[in-house]
Amino acid sequence: MKVKTLLLILLGIPIGCFAHEKKDQVKNKKGTFSFYWGYNRSFFSKTNIHFNGPNYDFTLYDVKGTDRPTPLSLTYINPTTISIPQYNYRLSYFINDRFAISLGMDHMKYVMKQNQLARISGIITPEASQTFQGSYLNDEIKITPDLLQFEHTDGFNLVTVDGEYLLPLPVKMGKNFKSYFNMGIGGIWIVTKTNVKVMGEGLDNDFHVAGFSMAAKMGPRIEYKNKLFILGEIKGGYATLPSVLIKNEAPNIGDHNLSYLQYYFALGINFSLKKKH
Repeated sequence: MKVKTLLLILLGIPIGCFAHEKKDQVKNKKGTFSFYWGYNRSFFSKTNIHFNGPNYDFTLYDVKGTDRPTPLSLTYINPTTISIPQYNYRLSYFINDRFAISLGMDHMKYVMKQNQLARISGIITPEASQTFQGSYLNDEIKITPDLLQFEHTDGFNLVTVDGEYLLPLPVKMGKNFKSYFNMGIGGIWIVTKTNVKVMGEGLDNDFHVAGFSMAAKMGPRIEYKNKLFILGEIKGGYATLPSVLIKNEAPNIGDHNLSYLQYYFALGINFSLKKKH
């Protein structure tokens, strides 16, 4: 199923589920915080990538990319390595028993697939490359490493401020457990650290605000004694990146737009900064 189709499903949140909520199912959350840490898998739509430098100006169309998950290992639980995989973290504050404002980051990784066929339009001068010099107009080309290496692997970082709504679910799980359905929407920056080489020129760049994104999310949340919780959510959105560094300074700049979808699982804790009376 295409990423755009899944995004439409995600954004089509069933409003009818609100009819089943009970007013007494969410209590004592106003003024409290929650924090979680988890890991994701990510999926990306095809994208048109434009590259502009002193000796070239061209666009590659319908380029395919994927994520780069870390193999399952102790990396995920070792405190010194937990930030190596594709991770998520978020801090939320409940302004009342149902609504929360949250701030967090989704560390996704985007890797362009090598040796794929794509279309190209633009100009490459002999000063940029003797191999690829020429004028192109919707021509087919094979993306090999000597033409382009392109990845946001440290990474494609989605930094968002979200508005969230916690919907209680009528599921009995024992007196110590409660189940909810969380929904949210938000967005702000995409911070990338792009490892790129265009015809051999480029580097592993600095962290950089490359663009902006909007996203929506939803998924179940199970809490134990209103203290600990686990959650699983899907999140989808659209990102526009007008300022992707090819080198750490202009005029070598790339830009592209793409849709993305991720799913993630996380462990969290609820807490309050107020003393109990």
